[in-house]
Amino acid sequence: MDTVEHLSDLIGRIYDAGSDLTAWQQVLTDICHWAGGDFGQILVFEAGALAPFFNVAVGYDAAAHARYLRDYALQDPRLPAWRRLPPTVQPCHLVVDPAWLDRQDFGAFLDENNCRWTMAAIDPAFDGVAGMSVRRPRRAGPFTPEEAGRFDLVVPHIRRSLALTQRIEGLAGRARAAEDVLDRFDRAVVLLGADGRVVHVNAMAVRLVEGGRLQLRGSRLRSADPAEATALRGLIAATLEPGPRTGGVKLLAGGGVPLIASACRLPDRRPAGFAMPRAAAALFLTPSGAGSDDFGDVLPALFGLSRAEVRLAAALHDGFSLSEIAGQLGLSRETLRTQLRSVFDKTGTRRQGTLIRLLTDLARESRLARRAAGVMTDTARPQ
Repeated sequence: MDTVEHLSDLIGRIYDAGSDLTAWQQVLTDICHWAGGDFGQILVFEAGALAPFFNVAVGYDAAAHARYLRDYALQDPRLPAWRRLPPTVQPCHLVVDPAWLDRQDFGAFLDENNCRWTMAAIDPAFDGVAGMSVRRPRRAGPFTPEEAGRFDLVVPHIRRSLALTQRIEGLAGRARAAEDVLDRFDRAVVLLGADGRVVHVNAMAVRLVEGGRLQLRGSRLRSADPAEATALRGLIAATLEPGPRTGGVKLLAGGGVPLIASACRLPDRRPAGFAMPRAAAALFLTPSGAGSDDFGDVLPALFGLSRAEVRLAAALHDGFSLSEIAGQLGLSRETLRTQLRSVFDKTGTRRQGTLIRLLTDLARESRLARRAAGVMTDTARPQ
């Protein structure tokens, strides 16, 4: 491989290492060979920090490198002079007097570990150490201008690759924080790709799947109930369909606790020319009456409502019409009207608006009671 091809390949692999930290060892080894060195290090060490933010080294004895980090990384006697120079590659024998360095404890340390001659590029504005270096034994002689020039060709690419690493780490941290927030939601959240496949589920959604209420097959959310599966597919398709629509609401009553399913498209804020984002839409699954999740206990206890009547009342409270409830539950409107008349009689109401206001008040009082009970439980615990 000729020099140009070799350099091009090396630069490409430097950028690859920006998104794959495990590749840095081999890449740094190749950088050392390219620049005529035997040892190499890339180090970002903030002043006052107990450990480096970024550190990769090749050629060093592990114990010697640990001592270097502990005793010399921030105390290299050449650092003051290096900080006064441009951030390009500088051979150490031109930065300080070699005879002066020989009289330093650090000079003896370098000789003991066969890495006497150094050329490095540092960020002079960084409060600590941020730089990269290539070293070799005393017997090899100081680095030549040609070798410094070869190293200088790759240094800007190393810096950009490290910036990429920081950017990726920052995005990963934001993603972890976002996932933690989603896990704290009191409803199931499912993030969908543009093809309708599931790309992320929060903790509540995991419970729905593990409990068998819904299924996750081939990265697609499914239901064992045919009618519910059709409703779910239709909601997802409508949400992902191009146009002004943003999804809708469905009542899933195929088994277990009925679920209110709603969905919306997520904004696409990627710059022009970037790949499609992984998550294109969000699906929210809430147990019918959640936020009023004690209806199953409160309504039978207060008014003697049957299970079917509780389900109807909760669905009305959640904003569904009789027609929508009839379609999702597979019941006739007449059956639901009969159930609603019974709900009116038992609750002492005569209109849907009055019933819904009553249910809203009960839901609020239920939440306040549960919150107060939680506070009382916490204060009653031994400190």
